[in-house]
Amino acid sequence: MKLIKIYTSIFAVAATSVGFITHAAEIPLYPTGPSQDSAFVRFINGTDTNLTLTAGGSKAKVALDVNQPASKYYPVNTKGGITGEFSNGKMSSPISLNVKPSEFATIVAFATGGNLKQVIIKEQPDDFNALKSSLALYNLSSAGCASAGLLVIDRAISLFEKVQSGTLQRRLINPINLSVQLTCNAKPIGKALDLGLLQAGQRYSIFAVPTADSPRIFFASDTIAR
Repeated sequence: MKLIKIYTSIFAVAATSVGFITHAAEIPLYPTGPSQDSAFVRFINGTDTNLTLTAGGSKAKVALDVNQPASKYYPVNTKGGITGEFSNGKMSSPISLNVKPSEFATIVAFATGGNLKQVIIKEQPDDFNALKSSLALYNLSSAGCASAGLLVIDRAISLFEKVQSGTLQRRLINPINLSVQLTCNAKPIGKALDLGLLQAGQRYSIFAVPTADSPRIFFASDTIAR
């Protein structure tokens, strides 16, 4: 618990690059409060078409293209709910959630049966290591991959195993060039994904999402908006 409080304070007060990648100042999507009340929320396009996120209150918009489906983590005040909307011009889905201090929430939009639906997964990071990279696998592939994993290409190594649908696993790994392949119920699925050179002290996520044929994966840096 002490480590979590230290970790949260680092992000909420300074939003430095310790453990996360950060960028230059941007227009905030949501109001923020005192550092002790801060949390972080990001938005993911798990569909095969472009989406737009509209934040409640500010009405600020973020494009979630199919080629860049993950937003940054946005700091938010935990006193009061977070609202907004996913939309692709034909379908829309309202966003509503509450977050606790120090939580990092990921909201993923999917298309199903002519509608948009959402899955929300939360974590409280406590695994920072300046010499390692932190990598997570989010299994959001629904019934298409009840138990997901990741294989390292050209090596007999499993990075993740038995990640149940609607959950995530995170681990520390060496900062190396890495290519991975999704497994579903211990069987390789789809094409390899090149992650490039991972950086020490940084955090990353891989998302497994459903498609019409079989689940697919994509990669994102856990970036904090400033």
